[in-house]
Amino acid sequence: MFTITGMNTPNENGLIARLSELNEKGFSKTEMARAANVSKQAVTGWFKNGTISKASALSVAEAAGVSVAWLLGEDVQEDSGLKSKEQEMLQLFRQLPESEQERMIDLFKVRLKEIDEYVEKYLRGRYKPKD
Repeated sequence: MFTITGMNTPNENGLIARLSELNEKGFSKTEMARAANVSKQAVTGWFKNGTISKASALSVAEAAGVSVAWLLGEDVQEDSGLKSKEQEMLQLFRQLPESEQERMIDLFKVRLKEIDEYVEKYLRGRYKPKD
């Protein structure tokens, strides 16, 4: 089995520290197990041994709305360049099943088209070329 070891920090394994941080913020071990499709005992092993499979790391990071790099204890820049509303929308978007993500993208495209058509119609109504 391929496993990833969290980066070591002076006193603590990075993976263990980040899993603990997620747990303290309300992401339970049961939820982690469900997200990674593993047993709760497997999750307890992550906390104890500081190792996690690649697939589990990807699943947990996605469910928690964090990067795999962050989950493994790497120092990542907190300011991703996104505004708070954009970060909130991305976090909510990541919680949706893939089919619903596609649906939301389609809805955004439709809405932007409606806005563009409205603006175009409004501008044409206000601008009267001289003949």
